[in-house]
Amino acid sequence: MAADRLVTVTLARAWDPGDRAEEPGRIDFAVALDAQGAPDVQAWLDDPAPWPAVRVREGSPPQVGDVAHDEDGWQLRFSPREGPDPDAPAHRLVHAEGGLRPGVVLTLVAPDGGETSWRVVGVSPRD
Repeated sequence: MAADRLVTVTLARAWDPGDRAEEPGRIDFAVALDAQGAPDVQAWLDDPAPWPAVRVREGSPPQVGDVAHDEDGWQLRFSPREGPDPDAPAHRLVHAEGGLRPGVVLTLVAPDGGETSWRVVGVSPRD
């Protein structure tokens, strides 16, 4: 089962020199990785349990969500309500197929098309 292979990936906002710090905080999400360190699609398909995600912003309560995959790739969905919501708008993870290792920079594309850069700052076993 994939649950025993899940790790927690932690993302922190990666700023460009001219960028304003509009989205401080972090994102933690669970994912199973393949031998190359990329998210494992088959593990996600085989696991009936949702893979949790949480977005933490300063001054706001944590926003709970989950990890999903479809024909367009990996996504994080954060619900405005309590708990994961399969109908929550998707934030697309771009460049995740290259591996999730500390230092890797990913692009997160919001439902409105806005893009932000996030750096992988941690990959750790789940408790």
